[in-house]
Amino acid sequence: MLQFFPSKSYTATFSRGTRPRLEYVCNVGPESSWMPRSMHEHETLAEILFLYEGAGIYRIDGKRYTAQKGDLILYNSHTVHDEFGGSGTKLSSYCVAVSELSIPALPRNHIVPKSLSPIQPTGNLFSSFLHLFSLIEAEAKAHAETAHYLAMALICKVAALLKESGVPCMERVPTLATRALSFIDKNYKEPIRLGDIAKAVNANPYYFAHQFKEEVGLSPMRYVVLRRIGEAQNLLINTQKTITQIATQVGYNNSNYFQNVFKGALGMTPREYRLKWTV
Repeated sequence: MLQFFPSKSYTATFSRGTRPRLEYVCNVGPESSWMPRSMHEHETLAEILFLYEGAGIYRIDGKRYTAQKGDLILYNSHTVHDEFGGSGTKLSSYCVAVSELSIPALPRNHIVPKSLSPIQPTGNLFSSFLHLFSLIEAEAKAHAETAHYLAMALICKVAALLKESGVPCMERVPTLATRALSFIDKNYKEPIRLGDIAKAVNANPYYFAHQFKEEVGLSPMRYVVLRRIGEAQNLLINTQKTITQIATQVGYNNSNYFQNVFKGALGMTPREYRLKWTV
């Protein structure tokens, strides 16, 4: 028999006296991954995604990333992101969201430092990460307290991966488009127009619109729409607010118009979306 004794001297992952809280876990299979989550952010949550099958395209803070089987996708709070879905077939992923996360030297509810990429490969740790995510999913349905502690173990494992083999983030030079993205993300709830965005970045509207689409892949006003729809998706899933309240919160004074825009973007009404993604 081999007996192992864990080291008594180690650096704690969490700040003294704090403990993160598991808010939700989801397992998104191929049948659901076709429906993209538009641009959104979480004010009080950090998310850990794990692709265990397929590949997908993800836009994080205005930059496009391709993630593949075995990759972790790490979202800090207040990080604007979306998921475009699979680039092939059988895209499957887990998502674990936690609140009250406090890691030394990082802002609250941040899991990855700015110096590291939000996309991190697990390499030969793939199987152990997959097992841990599946355990969290199973225990969340049966024993909530166990699921909370398993989520803490997951965060510790992610922190160790980042410390030992974290992939650095590529240096990013500010551009006209990144300045515009910052303006839109702060003001998308307001009745902003193309001229307002161009004025904010001190550029000719037509030149700016061309540069923005070239870099982001969307027109500025399409980005505004998807930013609003993404936040609406977030509110539909995570709150009990009425559709009218959500429409107002994301910048639409007319609920019927909001519902038409939502259906045009996702192929279903806000009510249908809520019923599909919540239990």
